[in-house]
Amino acid sequence: MEPHSLNELLIRSGREDAAAFRQLYAATSPRLFAVCKRLLRDEALAEDVLQEGFIKIWNHAATFSANKASAMTWMTTIVRNQALDKLRQANSRPESSGEVAYETLEFASLEPGPDALHQWGEDAQRLWHCLETLKPEQRECLLQAFYHGQTHDELARNLVKPLGTVKAWIRRGLEQLKGCLQ
Repeated sequence: MEPHSLNELLIRSGREDAAAFRQLYAATSPRLFAVCKRLLRDEALAEDVLQEGFIKIWNHAATFSANKASAMTWMTTIVRNQALDKLRQANSRPESSGEVAYETLEFASLEPGPDALHQWGEDAQRLWHCLETLKPEQRECLLQAFYHGQTHDELARNLVKPLGTVKAWIRRGLEQLKGCLQ
């Protein structure tokens, strides 16, 4: 589904249009469930968090602004934060990959096939391309922080790097991604 279509469905959901919300759920729940499952590593818990996330989405849809973010980005942030809150409540974190040898990092092996790229849509393809332009340490920090839910402190500890260095890698990586995506 096109991003502008998702935006419209979310805006209509903010006006308490239940039919639009059902369509929005059908179009986005597989991707959002994948985010939950990846962070939580527990299918049942991921289902619960996804449901809680969609309740928040329904309750706050009226605050969505297409000028600030796409619907998918806005909803992913809500669901991701919900999953991270659940992890904090359980006083656990997702498994860490430990130390990363940047020279041997095989980001290319994660590259999706043509079918996956087609299903992801144009925004995801652009993001993937932009991630490939980052330095390996920036890319890894961003993926560990946003995909695995690690904090700056955890990254610094796992990578055996100063906290300021990790924060700088993430900040510069985000700046480069923003420039690349615009």
